[in-house]
Amino acid sequence: MTMSRTHKPLFVLKQHSSAISTCAIHDQGVFVNFMLSGDVDGIVKLWDLELRQVLLSFPAASIASQEFRTEEEVPSTPGLKNEGVLQVGFLSFADQSDSAEKELYLFFYTQCRNQQLYIWKVRLIDLYVSSEEAYSLCPSEARVDLVNTISIPQHGFCTVACICLSSTETQLAIPHDSNGIVSLWNVHTVCNASGACENLQVYCSHSFSSAGTMIKCGTIMMISYRDASFMVVAFESGHVSLVTTYGRQLGVIRTFAETTLSCLWSGNTLFASSAEGRLQCYSVLGDVEINDSHLVCDDCPSLACALLWETTLPKGLGCMAVQGNLIVVGSWDHTLRLFDFSGRVISIFTTHSGAVNQISMVPSKVSSYASFGYDVRRPRWCDAVTSRASGNCGGSGSIGGHVYLFASASGDYTVALWRVDFKALTASAN
Repeated sequence: MTMSRTHKPLFVLKQHSSAISTCAIHDQGVFVNFMLSGDVDGIVKLWDLELRQVLLSFPAASIASQEFRTEEEVPSTPGLKNEGVLQVGFLSFADQSDSAEKELYLFFYTQCRNQQLYIWKVRLIDLYVSSEEAYSLCPSEARVDLVNTISIPQHGFCTVACICLSSTETQLAIPHDSNGIVSLWNVHTVCNASGACENLQVYCSHSFSSAGTMIKCGTIMMISYRDASFMVVAFESGHVSLVTTYGRQLGVIRTFAETTLSCLWSGNTLFASSAEGRLQCYSVLGDVEINDSHLVCDDCPSLACALLWETTLPKGLGCMAVQGNLIVVGSWDHTLRLFDFSGRVISIFTTHSGAVNQISMVPSKVSSYASFGYDVRRPRWCDAVTSRASGNCGGSGSIGGHVYLFASASGDYTVALWRVDFKALTASAN
């Protein structure tokens, strides 16, 4: 494990002044060099990862409250604000790249501790005009516009889930306080006469109980999409529920005696983590490759789960992410642990000095050629182990499929960007 403990990030971003609670990379790869981050003080930053510069920085909840403040309202008391950022994310519309540059807008959302989700837009040409000033350490003056606000009727800290449905539509899953209720909000692009997307239509499509009627599950802790048809929901009671986006419950299991903090459903594999630092991997048994007509029927097939492996970390898990053959787990003991699907730890990264709060993966289709995914001093650099494992590390054909890029947000006020060669790490772990 010598290599794993000396593995260094590509670079570390250090512009925040408080613990970073969340980060997000564009999950459709349209704007692959962009990343969002948010901290407990309520500051949201938009980064260009190729330039390693902040393009936009603003206090999300404060700006949103100014938009709606009236003269009759009493100003909130300092120190009692719930402005911390819980989640950030891009609203991914694949057809944006076809728009003229001067008409191209970036849409994203921020979820804050005040139980509000804010949807924003910023014109890209304004970002890059303003970013020229960033080199002189002046704040960006790019205008960010509030497009819409969605109230989140939950007093806990469950973050919203988001998935791209089509080139013009994205869906948000919003947690409620009671009965495991989840409401699904659809976000459509609204185009102008020239065909450029300049606004959004936001509406609640439907709501349903993800807990079912037979079990008392308590508060929703996490919602995660498998794809546009299926999602998994983790509960305070230790239960995990597999449901369709039409509201049909396909199965429910008791993963832990304690609270289930997080869950992910990838293909036919389910992952769950607990408040005590336990991580479990299940095989999902049953036919999940069913057509949409079956998703709303009473005879929709049920699913079962079989435990494949379990492990316990020294401290609790702050987050996890899954892509391809790789599972990345961020821990409260400041480490990043990389697992393969057999449950073996293939690497441990120890760069952070605070709890790892979120991990965001670069889409696999662009991870092998993303311009920020290399050391700028040695553009096609890879270490000796990578060279032996991958052969020619300079060509995208030789590394496609097993190179992973991801960001990790930490309580040490930093976001680290990582490039991992899965084959190389697996070889060094043997």
